[in-house]
Amino acid sequence: MSDAQEAFNDLAAVARRSPGAKLVTISTIDVDEDQMIRVYSTDPENYPVGGRDEPLREGDDDPWYDRVVVQQRPWVSFDVDHLRENFADHELIESLGCGAIINVPVVHEGAVIGSINLLDADGRYDHSSVDAAVLLAARIVPVLASLDQDH
Repeated sequence: MSDAQEAFNDLAAVARRSPGAKLVTISTIDVDEDQMIRVYSTDPENYPVGGRDEPLREGDDDPWYDRVVVQQRPWVSFDVDHLRENFADHELIESLGCGAIINVPVVHEGAVIGSINLLDADGRYDHSSVDAAVLLAARIVPVLASLDQDH
């Protein structure tokens, strides 16, 4: 097992305890290439490693992109209604028993290089959950930065 894989597994184990997560994915973000690539998933059947979101930004007015990439702040959907309004794959997410999401940007040297994505039951998260997720993202910075240097 690679060091990165071990670090991702450790992060997912911690995330399951606090703030809680039924599903954990980690993605790299390359703004110049306009893409996000999944490098880790606790559910590879539904969210496979290597999965890509291209383009990264959906139009000029993309609230997720603006919040996570531009403002470098977490995106949170505390409930399933907000999730449905903002995620095209909400039906799949809901089928996995999830209705709340926290996406935290991973920032290295002033730039977003990835995100950790935690999903759990509708109403599961609150503001203290976001704080816990931000701490998790900080732990993974060197790992994602090293992946970025490998490419």
